[in-house]
Amino acid sequence: MLHVAHHVLPHIGGLETVVAAETQGLTARGWRVTVVSSAGPVGPGTRVEDGVRTVRVRAWNGLEERFGVPFPLFSPRLLLTLGREVRRADVVHVHDVLYVTSWVAALWCLALRTPYVVHRHVGFVHHSSALVRLVQGVVLATFGRLVLGGARTVLPIDAHIAATLPRPEKVEVLGNGVDTTRFRPRRGETRPREPGERPVVLFVGRFVPKKGFDLVAAAAGDDYDIVFAGGDRPPGVDDPRLRFLGSVPAAEMPEVYAGADVMVVASVGECPLTVLEAMASGLPVLLREDPALHSPWTAGPGVRFVDMDGVGTAGGALAAALRETVADPAAMRRTGAAGHAFVQAEFSWEAHLDQLEAVYRRTIRSTRRVERVTGSA
Repeated sequence: MLHVAHHVLPHIGGLETVVAAETQGLTARGWRVTVVSSAGPVGPGTRVEDGVRTVRVRAWNGLEERFGVPFPLFSPRLLLTLGREVRRADVVHVHDVLYVTSWVAALWCLALRTPYVVHRHVGFVHHSSALVRLVQGVVLATFGRLVLGGARTVLPIDAHIAATLPRPEKVEVLGNGVDTTRFRPRRGETRPREPGERPVVLFVGRFVPKKGFDLVAAAAGDDYDIVFAGGDRPPGVDDPRLRFLGSVPAAEMPEVYAGADVMVVASVGECPLTVLEAMASGLPVLLREDPALHSPWTAGPGVRFVDMDGVGTAGGALAAALRETVADPAAMRRTGAAGHAFVQAEFSWEAHLDQLEAVYRRTIRSTRRVERVTGSA
């Protein structure tokens, strides 16, 4: 079993968290799993990381550092590495279609007749740059179409993404899960609030347009503090009511949620995994009114949709919703508890892995059946 992703942990992101949950969970269930990804700060080479054989290839990540576009450019060694690993695999799991790793893995799979599935974590990314949007559209229409076309099964994380995909007969929605043993309410385990200390509003994510960073920053108010987990304070953002934790390792995120009172998700075109993590942690979640955020995760209790894009609001609608929310601590706790119970009952990584294993076994069986027919002919 081979997983291919442009980034894995410790690089921070929802896709990276999903890759870790899947590969570690599959390994625990007896699968022999390998991951191929970019080297990042860990460095190139092959090693066992958290129980999973991981092959890291040197790559330049300057596009993300300079423009907020997570598109690593790989050493030519990626061609040989993926060729070797695809040849060893019974089935390949390609994480999304926008990245060099996905293109090279799909081409090797097609050349070697190794079956693969594609995991679609996001739809079209609404970047602020017209050039980035144009390039993204071209990539989706060319390399993206090739990667999707050769896949045995395409696994979008929700119905919103599924509706944008061709060949619906190959599409099977695979919703994300959350580790409710790590992400859980921790009242009584954290530092008690000092008298007069203001409620904490939490934002988790990179400070890029699709995450709605500017909109959330504009909602600063005197009744609460907004804490940002995902980067350092950007130049020119001087409001003292905004606090910045920097890039927080995934292992430390449960404590970050535990220190908050309410979560804000202002993303466009995606429903990030942080929604589930916050709900599992017992936080009420305020969500931007965006079609992608209407998902099975947000169909139950624990969330509230806010029209953050109304004319002339500039964060005003969100600020008003936050003031109303933090003014009633008992209601916040009830809302958070209801969301936690909903997530705990409906969204687990174990159910996710059960469905994923069924996809793999079906793919392997169909491949062997074709090989037998071809061989007998």
